[in-house]
Formats: sequence, structure tokens, C-alpha cells
Amino acid sequence: MDTSSQPDSVKPTETQWLTRIKAARRQGNHLVAFDLSEQALKDWPDALAIAYEAILALARAGALAGALTKYNKLLASGQLDRIADQNLATDFAGLGGRLFKDLAARSQGDEARGHRLTSAMAYKTGFDHFGAYYLAINAASMFLAAGHADQAHEYAAIAQQQAAAETASYWSTATLAEAALILGDFTAAGSYLDSAAGFGADYDSLASTRRQLAWVAALVDAPGNILDHLPGPMVLNWRAPPNFGAQTLALEFAKDHGVLAFGPLLSTADLIIARALLDAGAMVHVVLPNKPEILGEQVFSANPELRQIFNGLIADERVNMMLVTDQGAPFEPAASLLCAQQARGLALLRAQSLAVTPLLLVPAENGVTYSTMPPDDSDLHAALVVADVPANRLRKPHAILFGDVHGFSNLTEFEQLEFLEHIIGGFADVLAQIKSAEYAETAGDGLFIVLSNLVDAVECSFALHAVLPKGAAAGGLPHDLGMRISAHVGPLYKRLDRVIDREKFCGMEVVRTARIEPVTPVGEIYVTEQFATALACAAPGAFICEYVGIQPMAKKYGECRMYSLRRVIASP
Repeated sequence: MDTSSQPDSVKPTETQWLTRIKAARRQGNHLVAFDLSEQALKDWPDALAIAYEAILALARAGALAGALTKYNKLLASGQLDRIADQNLATDFAGLGGRLFKDLAARSQGDEARGHRLTSAMAYKTGFDHFGAYYLAINAASMFLAAGHADQAHEYAAIAQQQAAAETASYWSTATLAEAALILGDFTAAGSYLDSAAGFGADYDSLASTRRQLAWVAALVDAPGNILDHLPGPMVLNWRAPPNFGAQTLALEFAKDHGVLAFGPLLSTADLIIARALLDAGAMVHVVLPNKPEILGEQVFSANPELRQIFNGLIADERVNMMLVTDQGAPFEPAASLLCAQQARGLALLRAQSLAVTPLLLVPAENGVTYSTMPPDDSDLHAALVVADVPANRLRKPHAILFGDVHGFSNLTEFEQLEFLEHIIGGFADVLAQIKSAEYAETAGDGLFIVLSNLVDAVECSFALHAVLPKGAAAGGLPHDLGMRISAHVGPLYKRLDRVIDREKFCGMEVVRTARIEPVTPVGEIYVTEQFATALACAAPGAFICEYVGIQPMAKKYGECRMYSLRRVIASP
């Protein structure tokens, strides 16, 4: 919802915005929480409570770079030293410690140890100033991680004493569990977690506690099943077998156990599964191959009953929806594969944010089976059915890269020759090593590449960025040249371009990617949500896609959710 053009009299109040933001956060939907926070800050730019929610949402979504940028900007402005609300000031004190903790998790060796100690001191300073027990317990865990066991035990005992004196609540009980872990009383820790589970905490609270305690448990060599005392929500990805012909499906889940389900919506079987999950109380996220009206007409129009179920599902406020592309036919292999990949990727990303293990749901005539998620997307490729249509009418899934070099237009004519030799030549050397690169073209400093393999597209993007500093040095070019790359995945056509007498790729998703690249910051690789989810499915845990928010595309082409691509740093 964009309220920027509405009269002030109808804009939501700061409190109303915070209510919506916190509701999204409690559901563990940090991307929505951040998007709402960004919208709210347009109405209330000086609202530090909303700014806090924006930074927290980014941090919990794993977008550390963006969270640090926003936090450091507030810190440099001096606003954090002038917060009148004691509770908000306490929250910001804890947020600083949390960000250094996350930095430590993405660092190695001495750098990681330094961040852990900085985090511990930030929490300690916050506790010394504000006295909140959650700052004390976080100081204890970070001192423990930094190798300062005595201080860890000291602050764990302080937190234990204060939490025990509070009226029993989810957070006070979870704090008692963490303190018991640090102090080595694993039996008490399990008992406290059993009690914490009885408070019916929201998804965000459960995820935060599970992540923290899993980490602390590893530090103190606690039993591996300690978190079984505090179960998180169930995250499911469904896969409809090709022979599933049932018109109804009955599912049942424990009433106190939340369920989040993700899957493609390509067939009658998918529709039946999604409807059954919704009827059983699950929150459902579907990935469609194209616009709902196209899918409804092409797949479900012949059966009025199914069309009614489809229309009801799409209209249900408990159902979230993502499209592979606006146009096309749902029976294309490209649509089928991308739907399945992106739905599974969404499940994997949500499970990661909620600190739970996702499960694969497969229905059968006599019930359903639940199993661990496959390690990659090979089963989805194996199940792909190639449509019997002419090859030139068939779109295929491809990764699409657009890039350009900032500062190229300022080069002299001689420098442009060196650019062609050392930069464009370096790009050519990179592409020569990537077998799945099916097409590439340049225009000045611009680069357009199409690849058939998603992971290759990621490695290609990193390698292209690495060309610039080496090529600039070799050619005596300005050191401030900078590259930006945008990446997307979608179904494309391949056609002959008679002007250049060469086959090239075309389609709406090429245009979409081209509109993303101009708004990508220099030095970054920005990918769409479709790319991020498909990558999570194809290579789980191999890369990090940090959410950067809803970004406007160039030439008024609309908006889309974007992620900044990063490598995973191996643990020391």
C-alpha cells in the first residue's frame, strides 16, 4: 500500500503502522515487516520506533548489510542518544549487540572473535545502563562465544535471578532456559523450554529463541535434542505426483502447531492439495506460472466446480501468491519447472528464517507422506514433462544477467580502447569457461548474458565483478570504475535476429531484467525474488540472498522484491 499521495488526514497513524508491522513480524514474515516499515517511514520519517522495526526486520531476514547501513546512519546522526522512550532506548541498545553478533557469524578468525567481544560489551553496556535482563542474558552468551567464561557465568546468573523474579512469561522462561544452558544445567534448561512452549509464542519469538539456543547449546555441548522441548512451526513444500487423481484430500494438524505450506499451482492435484492445507488451518503460499486469470481460464475453466475452488483459493486472504511471469502457458516445461523450484525455494528460505527443518509433503490415494527435503532440485527436473509443441513455440527456463560499468562514459577515446581490450576481453575470458552460457552481447559497457544453469549464473556474476579491478589496473584505467549486475530467472523464447543473422533470446523477462539493472547500486549483484527462491532450491545454503526491499524498476516498469547476492562465508 503506497500512501504517499494520500491526504494527511487519511494516512495511518504511527501506532496503526506499528500494529501492522509487528503483526507481520510475529508471523515470521520479515520481508513484509520491512516493506511495511519502509512505507510507514514515508509517512513518519522521524519515527524511531518504526526505524527500529525496519532494521530488526532486515536483520532477522538475514539482510545484515542493509541493517547495518540503516543502524549506522541513525547512530551517526546522534538520534539514538536522545531517545526519550526508555523501552525503545533499551531495544536499540540490544539491536547494536545483535548486529555485531551477526557480523561475527559472517566473519572468521580474529575478526569473528573481535565482533563477538564487541557484541558482548554492547549488551553489557546496555544492561549496565538500562537493567533489562534480556540484555544480560545476551551479554552472557556473547561472552561465552568470545571465550570469557567467567563473565558469561556472571551475567547468566544475573539474568537468571532477574527473570525468576518476573511474572512468568514466554521471554522470562526462555531466558531461564538459556541461563541454565550457559551454567551447565541441561535438565533445568529442558524443563524451562517445556514451560516456554506452553505460552503459545508467535513464530518470530519461537524462531529467535530456537536460533539462539541452538547456537548456545553447541557452545556448551548440550544434548543435540534439547530444542525438541520447544518445537517451531511446521514448514511444508508439496509435490503432486503425476498419477494423483483424487478430487478430495483430508489433512489434519495439531491445533497448537502452526503450519506454513508452499507449492506450485499448476494442476488439479495442486489445487486439491492447496485447498486441503487451507481447510486444515495452514497458511498457504502458491506460485503460479502466470496471471491467475490466465491460469484459471486455461486449466480450470472446463470444470465449474474446480474453477470455483480456484477462484476461492486465490481470493482467500490467508493465501499468498507469487508469479513466475505475467504471460505464457502453464503447461510449458519452463513454467512447470520454475513454479516447482520457486515454491520449494520459498519453503527453504522461510524454514531457515524460522529455524526449523522443512518437510516435503507428497499425497497418495491412501493419505500423505512427509519426508526430508531433497538436497537439490534434481527430482523436479526428473519429473519434468516436455510439451509436444514446435520447438520455436516453446519457452525454456534461463537465468538472465544484465550489467554495466559505472564511469565508462567518462573515459577518453584511447581509454575506451583499453577498456575493450582488458575489461570486455576479461568478460569474454570468463564466459569462455562457462559451458551453460548460451548467449552474450555487449553494447559499449553494457553486457547481456543468458545461461541455462542457475548456479553458473551466480558464479559468472561474481567472476565478472572480479574482472574490473584487474582489467582496470592492466589497462591503466581509472580506479573508480564500478560494475553492477542484475539477475533474474524466467521462461524465454529463442529466435533468429535477421539483422545480425544470429539466434537470440527474447521475452518479457528479458525486458524485466533490463529494467532492474539501472536501479542496482554500483558494486552490487541484485537478484529478483524469483531468482533468489530458485537458487535456494537448486543450491540450498550455498549462497546468501539478502533482502533489500521493494525496488522501483527503470522506465516506470513497476516494482519488484530484490535481494543482494552474497557468498556464504565458511565457519572457521
